[in-house]
Amino acid sequence: MGCLSIDFFVFRKALIIKAMSTIYTEIRNWILFILAIPSVFITIKTYVNSTNQRKIDNTFKILDFLRKHIQLEQIQTFVNLFEANSESHGIKFNEFKLSNGKIETVETMFSEAGCGNGDIHNLIELFNLLCPTLDKLETTLIWYEYGQIMTKLFDWTNYLEKANISNTDTSFFKDFNIYMNKNFQKMLKKPMKFYTYSF
Repeated sequence: MGCLSIDFFVFRKALIIKAMSTIYTEIRNWILFILAIPSVFITIKTYVNSTNQRKIDNTFKILDFLRKHIQLEQIQTFVNLFEANSESHGIKFNEFKLSNGKIETVETMFSEAGCGNGDIHNLIELFNLLCPTLDKLETTLIWYEYGQIMTKLFDWTNYLEKANISNTDTSFFKDFNIYMNKNFQKMLKKPMKFYTYSF
């Protein structure tokens, strides 16, 4: 009987040790879990911050690219045509009244010796090239710098697209128009730099 009670005590002690070990393991697991939660949040926050920083860095690279490729002469051509296309002067939406008194149209703007002088075509092609990537950038910065130019270029290319003139090559503004149709209304609410005012 004495041997049985010793075995019972040993068995009971073993059960208590096993139960304590299970409790300690569970407590340790909970502590590890609780300590892991901040690590997960820190990792997610770091990932989001680095993604945002990469987006801003890429945006500044694109802005630098645009500044290198958009010449002052092109901007001046845009300003001249913007002012020559002012509907407040009684000029039709698709017409330009040039400083020499000559009237040209959007339809002939891109023809050889047209009023766009190749500069407007190059601007549109440049934006057309970049539009597929703009959704991955901080477009507010690009819009601030080039919003007025993009808006007016879109007016002209959208007019050409809707006019559906058979001899007009729309490939040089197709992506630009897709992007602007999708984002135009939203972007109009953002601030932008003005190169000229309609007067």
